[in-house]
Amino acid sequence: MIQTDKLIEAREEYIELIKKELLGPGSEISIPDAEHELISDSPNTRYSIGILYTKENKMNADNNDSSRVEEQGDNADKIENSEIEIDASEEFVAHKEAVSPSDEENLDEEVGLATQNMPSSLGITFFAKGHTDIVNCNVRFATYRKAVATDCRIPLDFEGIENYDLPDLFKSAVYIDSEEKTLRLTTGGMTRKRVRELEERDLLGGDEHGIISRMYKLADQLAKGYVRIPHELMVQLEYGDKEYIDQNKDLADTKLKITSLKRQISEDVYSYTIMLVNDDDRKAKPDLCIYQPSIRVSTEENGFTLVEYSGDQDFEALDFEEKSLIMQYRNKKVYGTGLGTSMSWSVNDTGEGWVSNDFFPQVEVPSMDFKLVSDVHVSSEAFSMKYLSDLDATDQDSKLSAEGKIVDAYSDWIKKRRTIADGLDPKYKPIALKNISGCEASANRMRRGIDILKKDKKAWQAFQLANRAMFMQRAHLKLQAATSNINRYPDDEELSAILDEIDYNKIDERFKDRYSWRPFQIAFLLMSIESIVNDSCDDRTLVDLIWFPTGGGKTEAYLGLTAFTIFYRRLSNLEVSSGTTVIMRYTLRLLAAQQFTRASTLICACEYIRVDATSRKPKYGRYPLGDDRITIGLWIGGDHTPNKDDQAKSNLNELLKSSTEELEYKKDRYNKFQVLKCPWCGTKLVQDVVNHKKKGVFGYRMKNNRHLELYCPQESCFFNLEGSLPIQVVDEELYDNPPTLLFGTVDKFAMLPWNPKIGAFFGIGTPNRSPELIIQDELHLISGPLGTMVGLYEAAIDALCKSKGISTKIIASTATIRRAVEQCASLYNRSINQFPHPCIDAEDSFFARESVVDYEKGIFGRRYVGLMPSGKTKAMMEIRSISAMLQKIYGMDLDDEVKDKYWTLTVYFNSLKDLGKCSTLVDDDVKDFIKRMAYRIGTAKDARMITNADELTSRVSTTQLNQTLDKLEKLAYSKENIENKRWPSNVLLATNMISVGIDVARLNVMLLVGQPKLTSEYIQASSRVGREFPGVAFTMYDASKSRDRSHYEQFKGYHESFYRHVEPTGVTPFSKPARERALHAVVISLLRQLNIELSDEKGVTEFSRDKYSKEIERITEYIVSRSRSITNRINPNMATGDTEIHDEIALLLEQWEELMNGYDSDHFYYGEKFMVMPPDKEDGRLMKVYNTSRFDPAFDTMTSMRNVDVSSGSSVVIWED
Repeated sequence: MIQTDKLIEAREEYIELIKKELLGPGSEISIPDAEHELISDSPNTRYSIGILYTKENKMNADNNDSSRVEEQGDNADKIENSEIEIDASEEFVAHKEAVSPSDEENLDEEVGLATQNMPSSLGITFFAKGHTDIVNCNVRFATYRKAVATDCRIPLDFEGIENYDLPDLFKSAVYIDSEEKTLRLTTGGMTRKRVRELEERDLLGGDEHGIISRMYKLADQLAKGYVRIPHELMVQLEYGDKEYIDQNKDLADTKLKITSLKRQISEDVYSYTIMLVNDDDRKAKPDLCIYQPSIRVSTEENGFTLVEYSGDQDFEALDFEEKSLIMQYRNKKVYGTGLGTSMSWSVNDTGEGWVSNDFFPQVEVPSMDFKLVSDVHVSSEAFSMKYLSDLDATDQDSKLSAEGKIVDAYSDWIKKRRTIADGLDPKYKPIALKNISGCEASANRMRRGIDILKKDKKAWQAFQLANRAMFMQRAHLKLQAATSNINRYPDDEELSAILDEIDYNKIDERFKDRYSWRPFQIAFLLMSIESIVNDSCDDRTLVDLIWFPTGGGKTEAYLGLTAFTIFYRRLSNLEVSSGTTVIMRYTLRLLAAQQFTRASTLICACEYIRVDATSRKPKYGRYPLGDDRITIGLWIGGDHTPNKDDQAKSNLNELLKSSTEELEYKKDRYNKFQVLKCPWCGTKLVQDVVNHKKKGVFGYRMKNNRHLELYCPQESCFFNLEGSLPIQVVDEELYDNPPTLLFGTVDKFAMLPWNPKIGAFFGIGTPNRSPELIIQDELHLISGPLGTMVGLYEAAIDALCKSKGISTKIIASTATIRRAVEQCASLYNRSINQFPHPCIDAEDSFFARESVVDYEKGIFGRRYVGLMPSGKTKAMMEIRSISAMLQKIYGMDLDDEVKDKYWTLTVYFNSLKDLGKCSTLVDDDVKDFIKRMAYRIGTAKDARMITNADELTSRVSTTQLNQTLDKLEKLAYSKENIENKRWPSNVLLATNMISVGIDVARLNVMLLVGQPKLTSEYIQASSRVGREFPGVAFTMYDASKSRDRSHYEQFKGYHESFYRHVEPTGVTPFSKPARERALHAVVISLLRQLNIELSDEKGVTEFSRDKYSKEIERITEYIVSRSRSITNRINPNMATGDTEIHDEIALLLEQWEELMNGYDSDHFYYGEKFMVMPPDKEDGRLMKVYNTSRFDPAFDTMTSMRNVDVSSGSSVVIWED
């Protein structure tokens, strides 16, 4: 087990090394110290942030430019006589002095100098209470001068250095300072050419002490080196009767000046804007620029106190959610903003402290503590999965009494919030009381759930079995983790022995783990019981939204409810319990695939319980769970899983006949079966090449040569004995045998009008009940155009669910969302209950509390660091940042297991275009820059070797994604692995695919290139690192983008409360554009899925408006009323559009008949058979794939809900003589 303190120390050292490299000082071995460092480059080339250039420079920074203009080549020794090289194609605003500027114009000019890509100024703005005419501020900065011979020195230390005598020819050039233990220059004429001449004479023999290599570095220092000159002074700003002052110039004999604007805000509160300006109007040379500048204002040196910095905001004009957020984050105070820089502060409750600019801002966002506070006396058994299951013989009353204690503790906590609410600012009190009422409603639902468990025997049995299933799932995941040190193949004797000995009464003793619910998970399960057990209760029609921080365990919460729902349906409605019980929907393929593995283990546990419970001699208890298997099905699209058995058979045959040489290629191309290892025992279900031979078997086969099934080839695995795994991935098989748990992406439901078999998932055409539960994970992703389409198709899904007369319960989950009430109203036409319900403080919801960072106690958070380049292009800043982050960890003296946690750098991009460019940079420029960095400290041989970057993006295949994830999890850094050329991932390039569902403990360093478009995306992406160990996320801002600049300037305030800054998203399912896109698809889906004579591909010709007038009337009224209800929920004053929707439905049904009447009944189809190739002239279709066949009058119909872009046709006319 790694000691947390070692990891924290490593992270601190690592961040400090990055700071020294990018901001300075300290990027080389500093003699005598970093404050007076000697660097072997010009400082404006060496450093990337925190530079104030002279005013008269113009820089053109094409942000896509990968130019290396800043880097020196062979002519670098001439740099002291040259100006900074600038790409002439770049363009920036030139600032000219106004003739008679006002105070604002003066300040605007100076602020403008801070917003250039080669900035000449920086500033801070803060509020202070107390009138004063004088403000004292501490100013620190550095300048650099050209190095001379007496400055140049290189460390040299070896045994006997005091008596070492250099050859005479060398003494005219260098000498050894044995006291300082350095090699120094004798005269100023040293050049690389002269060193080369001395080297060729071979007077040092083997040069065991590295004299020659150091002499080359001395030559570089003399030719192009610079020495740092630190400056620090206290500056007095005297306002007198002026608001704007500009009298503090030529600070420390430089052209640096301070200007300031003071404004009265209220009776005794003033705003101060203080600007530090490089007022030099000469062309920018290294010795004319200002480096690492800072302004610091402290209350100790001034006659005022600092007050919270806030904009003008009418609290009463805000909606309830905005008011609630302000109240919850009222303790997260902001004390200023930067201008061209970020800002830091330390201020106590009385306003005493300091504010300062910061070019390398850092904020540690505390982790969340998911345990109950120590003074809450709830037995640990109340959270134990095993204790709450039927594996424990404790009586029911005792178990439920323990659960009641959780609710009692929550209720006591709520009562204390009422007391706190009494002392709040009066404007917050009504908000607090409403939130408290929401908490009380949740507590009451938990109590009702416990009452049901007491009185309803079947509910109690289902609760116990769900706990056993979750316990077994956790045990088998732990078993797999414990045996994952090597790949496990069917002949693995160690694994076989473990499986043979499994006893679930004692498995927790063999595989130690938590096996417990987090408080919010068991509370959520208790709260949800009534809505599953009672079809007609009010809570059944609520959307219960699990809103919990990333890494908090949302998946476990809804998996527990899934298990309860499956068992309760079997126990209470066995005759009609077959078919799909639960539908889980995701938005991203990677997320679906990741979560599918965990859900599959749970379903295996449920099926194990069913088989045992219905056997002749049950080992763990008899229950009437029926003969139908409990299964899971993956439904994510033909590109990633086979649509039909014939396709599966073809793919499988390709895999089975693969030679050793082509196996990897064939797996990547043909293995569409997703499941790569047994979810129960961990045995690999694919063949691999080991030592040039094939090893293992494929765990896929065609039953009766017609039906794909997955099986575990490990003979000791329970599901080998059962014949097959309870898992299916072929669409055709899923339609014929709907799985108990359907696992899919939202995209697939766009196929509802195309494929009548999808109705099987809703029990259509069978006596079975419709699904009991729909789970929508990562709700925040169901927004914008995608959300609009999902909301419209949801009208069809909801109607199909209700076709059996009952409502399906909907659960959603997210860590980042705003305006969830409006979003769920638009998507589901339902009210929402958030759990845990927000209360008074964002830091404490009873079930999760913000930890207090305390390194001595091993309590840490995720560190965020902001980077904004000064005078560097975006591409160059990427190269420098990535190089530094890779090389610095390589050079640190750390244990292998500590270094491993920071070895893999994840680089996050907002687009595939940016990622593709960086992939090229990693292969070329980054490797070169790493060598340069290594040479500075030692030799180029000290450079880190990096292999090709790995990717987690939509452009790589699912097999590759799985292989990359497997590599990330299993291949760690160690000297042994490196020596044996087993390379762990160096660089992982990712887009928003990584934002959700990825949980790899080794990922603890991330570079985000540019501020993501949404705060929710930023939180989700950066939360992929530091989930288990101390992590750090660097955000590299684009200085040319005002939004990025704003985030950088307000870095501290934003990160201390960034959940508050999540942007609301819009969903408009019944807007005119949405209806034009897909209203016909909803109508066709309902008519086709609910009327068996219309379901067949050629059943389209059975339709007529007269024949189906009643059905049409019902469908029309349903859609119109749903649209009206959604509108009224969101904005009661807005027109509902009932008439327009009614007329549109009538028109599209008329068009259906017109299209149909144009063809013979044997030649008109819905269109599924023509999805790939258009029909012949004699054939017609009702629907065509969206945006194809421009001149075909069939309805443009989506096959994916991401088909939201319209392409335009065009013609090219070529004029010829």
